[in-house]
Amino acid sequence: MPSPRSRFPVELGSVRDPEAQVGQLHRLAVAGGPGWGLTRLLRRVVQVDGENSAGQTGLFLSALLGHSSAVQLLLTFGANPNHRCLDGSTPVHTGAFSGRRPVVLHLLWAGGDLRLRDQQGRTPRDWAEQGGARQSREVLELLELCRARVAALVHGGALASSVSLGQLQAGSVHHLCGSLWLPRLLRADGAPRQEQTRRPPQIPALGFGQLSSLWPLGLLTGIPLADPKELLPAQGEPDRTYESSSRTLMANLLWRGHPVTARQLKVPGTQPDVLLADLQHCSTLHHPNMLLLMALSPSVDLSGLCLLFEPVWLGSLHVVLHPRGPSQGGPRSVPGLPPGHLLLQVLEALLFLQARWRAHGSLSSHAVQLVRPGLAKVGSLEHGRPLHRCWPPPRPQQGYPRGGPGPGLPPPPELYPWLPLELICGDVPAATSDLYSFCILAQEVFTGELPWAGRKGPEVKAKLEAGESLALDPLVPAPYQALVQAGLGLGPADRWGSLQSTRYLLREAMAQDSTPEVSSRKHWPTRYLSSQGSPPGPGDS
Repeated sequence: MPSPRSRFPVELGSVRDPEAQVGQLHRLAVAGGPGWGLTRLLRRVVQVDGENSAGQTGLFLSALLGHSSAVQLLLTFGANPNHRCLDGSTPVHTGAFSGRRPVVLHLLWAGGDLRLRDQQGRTPRDWAEQGGARQSREVLELLELCRARVAALVHGGALASSVSLGQLQAGSVHHLCGSLWLPRLLRADGAPRQEQTRRPPQIPALGFGQLSSLWPLGLLTGIPLADPKELLPAQGEPDRTYESSSRTLMANLLWRGHPVTARQLKVPGTQPDVLLADLQHCSTLHHPNMLLLMALSPSVDLSGLCLLFEPVWLGSLHVVLHPRGPSQGGPRSVPGLPPGHLLLQVLEALLFLQARWRAHGSLSSHAVQLVRPGLAKVGSLEHGRPLHRCWPPPRPQQGYPRGGPGPGLPPPPELYPWLPLELICGDVPAATSDLYSFCILAQEVFTGELPWAGRKGPEVKAKLEAGESLALDPLVPAPYQALVQAGLGLGPADRWGSLQSTRYLLREAMAQDSTPEVSSRKHWPTRYLSSQGSPPGPGDS
């Protein structure tokens, strides 16, 4: 592979075996073909998103060098335009830097996202500004056109007057710009045109996901888009805002008069990648024990967003187990949920993800949401990753080029106390990776103490790398000790059992446990009634 030129904003990686299939793929991607050779290679059992030492794919390299035909061919065979390299950049970043408008349009048409940022916080637009003066101007005009047209479609406003479609059509991209027909679906008054019903069921909202041609406007999964003006503070109930991660908050709001819990950035305008990654997963994964996404509310300039979930009345499990203020000693009870039942609901969500060949990747007490007394759901899917398979996955189906959500973001250090070493180091998750996090969570529920005695993430990572594993706490009730101990092994080979066997052991332990169930409001701890308002009962909808 040729050495990277100094003008590139990223250093190119290398492949271990240049003659292997991934090495051949990268060599053809850098050369831009020939097309017949690239097609023949892709028709074999080859990983179209095979990575080099920098986590870069063939699509990343072809887009960087501006090879339009190679980019189109790789996308046809299912290459992911949003695949993240080790530095957080994507093929959309390199396509924007190349200054080739056809390359950028191919990537956006395949679902490339203009909102993703690399580890330095740069968007594809920032990369485009580093290219040649004339080419950068043309790509920047194209990106602004995409943004303005999607904004007009989502918010019902007029196209930005600063964007001249005629200027873009005067170039070689004339035939491609003709496909940016999104506002034609609407009449001047914002209502859908009659011919809209005869269009395909999906509309590429170039650079900002894909929208549905149904009305009201929504994502492909039927999730509606909410205008930010429709979100109002909750009335007649206390503020239940709490942290869901180091960068996001959960807040109770009203959307068209209905209560929702909005996940939003702590600092508006900062990197929205965590919300975009969560959206990518939770919009396609639905289960009774996974937090339900109700709507998406993009900001006016489309650079940010907030996710609207079903109302969470009691907060996260972390908030309940570790409230602010002096500890009262001992584990805290969860309204309407004895420990065994709570853990069983979490386990059902993990089993569903595993059946879809997904790992949650960041299970902790922050990710478990207590929707109402008696019901816990799992959320915070932004760090989800595909499980390792022993055989090649099937070819992507037509219309689903990537076959589902790709790898999520790397977990932040504050989650390390709940995670196994393989997830902390960014390795492919094993079938028992989520089992490890589940057993850590179970011990936290039974003892009321933070994992690793509240040590910080880097310190926990150092202990794991030194070969030290978390010991079983004697405060865990005897019926549950065996299942908790089974998943605390340092590496995947040190853990015995599975999520399925853990569910069986958990049910057996619950049958032996004499902990009384909390079944009515009079048994709820008074601190929840005073601080959280009046949540619905277990049978309320």
